[in-house]
Amino acid sequence: MMRPHVTKSKAALGFFVLAGSPALAQEKCALHGQPTLADGVGIYDAPSDGAEIAHFTGVKVALSVTSFGEGAGGRSRVETAGFRIDGFVRTRDLPVYTTHQVPVYPGHVSIAEGRRVAVVGASGSRLRVERTSTSPVAGTFQGWAPCEAVTLTPGTPLPWAAPSGARGYVVHQAKVDLFERPKGGLVVTLSRAADGPGIVFWGSESAGGFVHVEHHGDLVVDAWARLRDLAILPPGEAPDGVAPVATQTVVSELRRKGRARIVHAANPVDIRATPTEAAIVIGGIDAGVDVVVVDVVGTWARVMPVSYAVAPTAPAEFWVHTRDLGV
Repeated sequence: MMRPHVTKSKAALGFFVLAGSPALAQEKCALHGQPTLADGVGIYDAPSDGAEIAHFTGVKVALSVTSFGEGAGGRSRVETAGFRIDGFVRTRDLPVYTTHQVPVYPGHVSIAEGRRVAVVGASGSRLRVERTSTSPVAGTFQGWAPCEAVTLTPGTPLPWAAPSGARGYVVHQAKVDLFERPKGGLVVTLSRAADGPGIVFWGSESAGGFVHVEHHGDLVVDAWARLRDLAILPPGEAPDGVAPVATQTVVSELRRKGRARIVHAANPVDIRATPTEAAIVIGGIDAGVDVVVVDVVGTWARVMPVSYAVAPTAPAEFWVHTRDLGV
């Protein structure tokens, strides 16, 4: 029977709703990890307006997000590790992944764990995240997640198998209504992807012309649907496209060219965008970190991280004092 499984899911959802409540969480959310940001994602010197001082190159990078910008167009404060560039990145460009289900309609519809989401808001230690689903359900879904329910590290969606004895149902029409209980309040109307095989639900309990159904994909659904809106799936049959498709990130590989050489930084070193004392510090090199010296101009050295995970955005460059680096 499905009831024990559903009860456990509801309990887990309830925990994260409570964990994310304003009364229990006041600190700001901060994340640390080694994500891969898309090639060209900019790092700015201010939370709004300002100039782009650097950009990511599509290579995995050790990164800290120390504060999240509020609003869909906001920027979040970030800092790379070792070869430190300190600035602001458009919040929507940060690759954030769910580690637990995030309630959209608590108790009934959630964003599944292991999915990439966009951060579209922040309040204390909670983040408002958004997932756009394209198949088999089409739509954009948002929910509040406590900081511990998200990560910068990509995850693998957990496999899910229908309980023994559950019957499969398919939604072929454009939309389907989901309810709290038989003849109860409407929870949400889901839209089916136009080019997909249909939304597959599983259920073993029915009452009053309604079926208690579950769905596990980008969304986790636990609700009731009208039997007349569902087509019964023949035993042993499952349409293509039911299982989520794992995504892969293609990482570019950069190579050093010319007369560049690697230097070991014995002490912390400040990084500036231009080779002048008046230039603001945009980051630093931690003691013990190797860096690539691209060239030397007078008493200044132009440098790059060994990983080439971040690069300067013209007219900015990464400059350090030669005396500080020992070259």
